[in-house]
Amino acid sequence: MKTTCPIVLAHGICPFDRLLNPFVRSNGPREERFQYFHHIPGALRAHGYEVFYARVAWAASCDRRAHDLFEQIRLFTRDFKRRPRIHLIAHSMGGLDARNMIHRYRLEDRVASLTTIGTPHLGTSLADWGTRRLGWVLSAGHAFGLDLSGFHDLTRAACARMNRRLAAFEEQCGVRYQTVAGARPYELIRPIFKPSFRLIQREEGENDGLVALRSAVWDPRYLIRRIDADHLNMIGWWGRRDAFRGQNRNTFRETMNRLYLDIADGLGD
Repeated sequence: MKTTCPIVLAHGICPFDRLLNPFVRSNGPREERFQYFHHIPGALRAHGYEVFYARVAWAASCDRRAHDLFEQIRLFTRDFKRRPRIHLIAHSMGGLDARNMIHRYRLEDRVASLTTIGTPHLGTSLADWGTRRLGWVLSAGHAFGLDLSGFHDLTRAACARMNRRLAAFEEQCGVRYQTVAGARPYELIRPIFKPSFRLIQREEGENDGLVALRSAVWDPRYLIRRIDADHLNMIGWWGRRDAFRGQNRNTFRETMNRLYLDIADGLGD
């Protein structure tokens, strides 16, 4: 039976749609072609789902972003009075934010499920490399009032600490956790991801250009689907290399919308 609970979409560390069009509304059909989840909210709404898109701090710490996500959900649900329970679908770091939020604010009775898509649950060697080589950039950001500590929270060591901290809670809390993981061969990775793909492949194997397959799977018990996709494909963004798999923009959009609809159709209440 189709869920009557609203679905909240949570973005990754850098919600680039703010740069594409700062005037796009967070929720609603206007100009969905510029939104982070590309055309996906509209596809879900067209099939009868109530959907909200949460916005949290750009590149901030997981704790800060978890707090922002909690406050956004309180707003959407009228402090859970109008909508007592929700489902979360989170991409990339958004999945870590959501896990942290559920534990920190003890939302096991409010969050029916969390589906993560391309989330680095085990961290990523790209963040390890970046914080070692470019740590001075992150420090400089703080000097200018920019909280960029989210990149540290994506390292493998930081994610290992988080997983240990949350393990007992997540085993018994009753929230339905499920994951979608993706990977692509090098020749089909879009050019912007080729350097990071090679780095991650050396360290962790198959990946989507930013996150290793194993890290996105997290726990095999939670895996519901492995997809042929790079990190941007997962949120509906077509690339020219998708044409090599016989997918033009329209067929690709249908495929990705179907992924999210399949997730939504399987949620229940």
